[in-house]
Amino acid sequence: MNYSKGQVLTMNRKGSIGTIALTLSLAVGLAGCGDKQAATVDEKQTKSQVPSNLNATDFPIAKEKLTLNIAAFKPPSGKDLNDYKFFQDIEAKTNIHINWNLTPASSWQEKKNLLFAGGELPDAFYAHGILNEDTDVVKYGSQGILIPLEGYIDTYAPNLKKLLQDNPVYKKQLTAPDGHIYALPTIDETYSRTKSTMFINKKWLDELKLPMPTTTDELYKTLKAFKENDIGGNSKKDQIPMSFLQNWNNDINSLFGAFGQIDRDVHKSGNNHLSVVNNKVIYTAVQPAYKEAIQYVNKLITEGLIDQESFTQDAKVFNAKTAKGIVGVAFDWNPANQDYVSLPPLKGPNGQKQVWAEYPAGILLRGSFAITNVNKNPEATMRWIDNMYDAKNSLQLSRGVIGGQSLKERTDGKYDVVNLPQGANEDDFKQVPPTAYSVWATTKAIADMAVAPSSGKRTKIDIDSVYAPFLVNDAFPKAYFTAEENDQISRYLTDVDAYVAKMYAKWMMSGGIDKEWDDYVKKLNEMGLDKMMKIYQTVYDRYEATK
Repeated sequence: MNYSKGQVLTMNRKGSIGTIALTLSLAVGLAGCGDKQAATVDEKQTKSQVPSNLNATDFPIAKEKLTLNIAAFKPPSGKDLNDYKFFQDIEAKTNIHINWNLTPASSWQEKKNLLFAGGELPDAFYAHGILNEDTDVVKYGSQGILIPLEGYIDTYAPNLKKLLQDNPVYKKQLTAPDGHIYALPTIDETYSRTKSTMFINKKWLDELKLPMPTTTDELYKTLKAFKENDIGGNSKKDQIPMSFLQNWNNDINSLFGAFGQIDRDVHKSGNNHLSVVNNKVIYTAVQPAYKEAIQYVNKLITEGLIDQESFTQDAKVFNAKTAKGIVGVAFDWNPANQDYVSLPPLKGPNGQKQVWAEYPAGILLRGSFAITNVNKNPEATMRWIDNMYDAKNSLQLSRGVIGGQSLKERTDGKYDVVNLPQGANEDDFKQVPPTAYSVWATTKAIADMAVAPSSGKRTKIDIDSVYAPFLVNDAFPKAYFTAEENDQISRYLTDVDAYVAKMYAKWMMSGGIDKEWDDYVKKLNEMGLDKMMKIYQTVYDRYEATK
């Protein structure tokens, strides 16, 4: 499944509407008795008698028409989900009618809070990241509002069960500290393994007869050449040697790996600067490599080799610059201007090997589906959601209904993807809502079923292929936190985050890191950084021990 930068940002933020900081989850401290409790629930669920109205296998799911009340996001079209052919087909196949309780994303946070505070709960929640995995899933699961799902998965969800068996890391990521699974994910194994990467203006290299830089020193010399030469012959020297944005998909932070330690997600509040090296959680913003990288960036800024607007410009301004081709090196998702080519990761000043941050494809958001304690048909509900993880249904939710205008069946068992005609309405063309309004699992095998026409332009897949040999997955994992751990870290994190972000920008723009470094590290520990890191290590160790 391919997403534009805008779609990626929207989808990544969908699960955190109205919340702040911290890739953590609330939970009561039940870790000590979690395994025993989980086993009891599993036994109860797996040994319970099959409800009389349920077909445990095959279709329809319900022998007699069954209605479920499900909360979901209202699509931009304003349609009820039952207006889409895909969901009409699902109802005909399952004999389950969904009474959709739809809320616009802009007002969902308020509506959700009301539901959990004593409002009329739905039978289930359904949509990409509809429940915040940091603040909702474990909190309401531990309170008994969301029910444990692992036993129902084992008995009634063959598609999902196979996904978890084939990918043990998924189960680890979905398991709360008390041993239960309270929410199901959206999965995309075809999602890009990189975020921001480096692009260089090949037109400029060719005009100046320069080779592709391979080290940080060579990059410096190349940027100097970009600045000092009259590229294009307009006698203005108005070109911008390097530019970036202060966000996940256009940031400079992965360049830090050239100095010995990748820096991650510096603008993702609450999960800043965390990495795992040899099973030890480290805070990258106090590592010597971080200091060296900032000194390098400051040197480029001081000499006018980095766009001064990099720290303030928005995507519209940045994209306009690359569209005009007036930037030499850009940190980007995939610039539209084909004069830019991928610049592979660089070796560091002391011969450090080329590395770049990897973001492994798989679970996108964990809070995409959950069943509440008012649901009188959890078995049928589990069978219904498991049907969404079926290969053909997941394919249709991303590409459009099979046999419609957008997805044509071939004789070899694959499907030709038809691009949206100019001026056509995407909802009507695909007959499914946008992907953020559904729940799906696009595996590599499912993606291979779709044959998309080539645009002839560089794709994110092409970029990932260039970077693949250099990717390092040292990120802190998707792990759930207990309420106590959340509270403890929250005592420190706000101040630590704010101080590190302040010094990050100050040192890059104005320098002074060498003189102020020791006091900076000392102050962070006074703020509780060392205590915070012990908690992260505890969470990581528990995550690694999860079976």
